[in-house]
Amino acid sequence: MTQAQDYAIRGLDDLDVGQEYRLRREVPEADVDAFGHLSGDLNPLHMDTAFARRTPFGQRVVHGLFTGALVSTAHTLLTGPGFVYVGQELKFMGPVFIGDTLEVSVRVVEKKPGKQILVLETEVRKQDGSQVLGGRSALKAMAIRP
Repeated sequence: MTQAQDYAIRGLDDLDVGQEYRLRREVPEADVDAFGHLSGDLNPLHMDTAFARRTPFGQRVVHGLFTGALVSTAHTLLTGPGFVYVGQELKFMGPVFIGDTLEVSVRVVEKKPGKQILVLETEVRKQDGSQVLGGRSALKAMAIRP
């Protein structure tokens, strides 16, 4: 699924409190390199193995916002293209390294029908079960014209 027409368009009434989506994804070096160049965040902690070895991490660290972008992916897979971000709180709790496998979980925790807002709890864990990211998201349902 890579094009918007491949996703089912859902509204606020189509999603229930407690509904959840989980996404598993390995983080390859090529994706970290591409993200660095696309975002312009070329911090050597993320991009330079020799530099990263000299840090307390001992190796390259995946950009925190790369991990955050996976949260956005999980949102769209849960809701479809009928929602737009209006808020995101991200708490970075631990490093992600190249080659790690991440499980991204988004869960509906509140619906605000008057404002057409969906509130989701977000969590990302590594293959060893350690949590590396937490937070909440707010998405607004859009009126999609036929």
